[in-house]
Amino acid sequence: MSDAVVVQMSGAPGAGKTTIARELVRHRRLVAIDHDIVKTALLESSGAFDIASVASYGVLKAIADDVLAQGLGVIIDSPCFYDELLTAGQQLAAKHGVAYRYIECVTEDIGLLDQRLRSRPALRSQRRSVDAPPVDLAADRELSGVELFEYWIANMKRPDHFLQLDTTRPLDECVADALAFLGNRR
Repeated sequence: MSDAVVVQMSGAPGAGKTTIARELVRHRRLVAIDHDIVKTALLESSGAFDIASVASYGVLKAIADDVLAQGLGVIIDSPCFYDELLTAGQQLAAKHGVAYRYIECVTEDIGLLDQRLRSRPALRSQRRSVDAPPVDLAADRELSGVELFEYWIANMKRPDHFLQLDTTRPLDECVADALAFLGNRR
């Protein structure tokens, strides 16, 4: 059975998207494309956060399209904060005639999210904690810290059919659930 699929990861920073994506790559013939790697490379090239933010999604979609054209499955590892990204993942799957799967990593424990963010080596595009935005982003947003994370968790863009993983559970259980969901060729 072919592993060609578009897997769209979703969830607030620190929810476990990259951890789950890396585990899925170990079990399936998938290529994970990490939005933070792309955005960090663009930041290091231009230094302009707003430009890197917009351009990173275009680069992410182009790389995913190319990976799918090679007959491989792809994981789009990015928070799904925007309708455009949700639509892009679905359109890529339709264009290449492959299944589309959306996996949202969730924990509503903001303290746990903060702990995870503080314990990982942060890329230039990533938050260092719930209260610390990426180094290139001015902290002059309407919402910040806990309020911002609560907003993100409540307003994630989702398709009608998706898997929601409670990432406070053990990693092996989350991966098993995700693999079962990917195996369901709906």
